[in-house]
Amino acid sequence: MRTVGILLLGLLLGSTLTARALQRADLMAEAATREAVSAVKRGIVEGHRKRDRAALDQLYAESYTATDARGGLRTKADLLASLPTDPEMVEGRYELTRVRRWGSIAVASGHGRMVYRNGDGSTRVSEYDSVNVFEQREGKWWYVAAFLP
Repeated sequence: MRTVGILLLGLLLGSTLTARALQRADLMAEAATREAVSAVKRGIVEGHRKRDRAALDQLYAESYTATDARGGLRTKADLLASLPTDPEMVEGRYELTRVRRWGSIAVASGHGRMVYRNGDGSTRVSEYDSVNVFEQREGKWWYVAAFLP
């Protein structure tokens, strides 16, 4: 239990420091990087909305991991395997608010709003802030990690 507490504290501290660093205008990525990683993130949302495994496979890096605030971990394989049984996304929007680049790595904070349809026909709204990590390899940007609430 202590290890989980330390992990959560580290995640919170890292997220806070990253968010503060991303707020400094002089550290922001140039427009081309911002647009490129934004396009990847839009593609991710649209791929999930359409349940398009092939499109998502071309955007998520093989090493992709998503870590949530409780220490849960999902990989690219997990996400693609659960795609057919995931709740139907009827609307999805994610906006990157700050992007910083270090060489081939870009880190972005952003805000998402997704609307899902439940089995009974009702809808559920998920609105959240998160941190996203992208890596450029041979000129192509890949989605490599996410830190979620």
